[in-house]
Amino acid sequence: MAFTTWVYGFLLTISAVVYWILPRWIKEYFLLAISFVFVMYSSPSTVYLLLGLGTLVYYLGQNTLGKKTLLISGLAILLTVLIYFKYIVLLNEIFYKMLPWTGFELKLDIPKYVLPLGISYFTFKLIHYLVDSFRGIRPEGNYARFLLYIFFFPILPLGPIERWPNFLQQTQELGGFKWGYLTEGLARIITGLFKKLVLADMFAIYADKLDNQGLTSGAYWIIVYAYTFRIYFDFSGYSDIAIGSARLFGYKIIENFENPYLKSDLSKFWKSWHMSLTGWFRDYVFIPLGGSRGSFIQTIVNTFIVMSLTGVWHGASLNFLVWGIYHGAGLILLRIYRMTIDKRLPEEWRTSKLSLVLGNVLTFHFVVIGWVFFAADFTQSLYVIARMFKWG
Repeated sequence: MAFTTWVYGFLLTISAVVYWILPRWIKEYFLLAISFVFVMYSSPSTVYLLLGLGTLVYYLGQNTLGKKTLLISGLAILLTVLIYFKYIVLLNEIFYKMLPWTGFELKLDIPKYVLPLGISYFTFKLIHYLVDSFRGIRPEGNYARFLLYIFFFPILPLGPIERWPNFLQQTQELGGFKWGYLTEGLARIITGLFKKLVLADMFAIYADKLDNQGLTSGAYWIIVYAYTFRIYFDFSGYSDIAIGSARLFGYKIIENFENPYLKSDLSKFWKSWHMSLTGWFRDYVFIPLGGSRGSFIQTIVNTFIVMSLTGVWHGASLNFLVWGIYHGAGLILLRIYRMTIDKRLPEEWRTSKLSLVLGNVLTFHFVVIGWVFFAADFTQSLYVIARMFKWG
């Protein structure tokens, strides 16, 4: 159910009105029921998968404190489900292409299926809950509230990836209706709809031409600039609608964007772009790997691992992996610059407006070029970038 349809608007309006009329003790159960209806309408099979995984993870979480076997078992199940639904076709193709080298001929018959709604998002929420349970930093909460956290329909399809402690605290502390919930929620929803239906669609007129061949260098630059703003307004617009929808029920969901195209270096860009995902990878992959506390080589390895995973998280194809590696290389080059050149520059220059503007321009265009890999397949990406710079 797309957030820009009248069906979603009708469901949201009726649900919010009834929600605030109901007595406090039943609100959570009503919101859980509405979330079930939303998922059942959008993707019936997702209900059973999510209910099964959510139940498993909840009860594992009650017993997994310090128990590595339970943690590993739970993570293995979650990752297997994610890989099967999202990456099995890609892995099968890779396996099929490698077989001739071994002398065997075999291709698995992968059954066709519908990708579960929000699988990349709810899997990461479940992993977060399980890992935090193992670490002993998971606050208590009953089964129904945990299911509400997993099924909460405003953020299920495309995030943000909310954390359990924040969601639980707000559920426990939720009181009566406040006009701020309505005004803030509607303002964010209207902003999001304007971004998606007006700005994103306007840039899409040009952005959708990235697969065209034989265009001039200037034409490709215009198309890539258009895609740069289209993807921002589309994704941040969706996040605005999701956050605004949650606010109508009294929830303040984690933010996902903070003017990313206005940042002066690539590290700041990633701290303000898809922030809930960036924060998840930092806390559950980068830091456990050692972060930047080890040697410089280890930091490079950790950075490339995280950014490669970030890339393939967005899609199961080579171009997304290259996009992630491209940003990983940019972050490493930024670290080298800071270690060698930046610290030797005068403080007056590093803090000057000219330096910040120059950094913003360079960062923005690094990101712009990277979007080519994100938007087109690998072969077309190389072709477009070559044409943009008039190579070949």
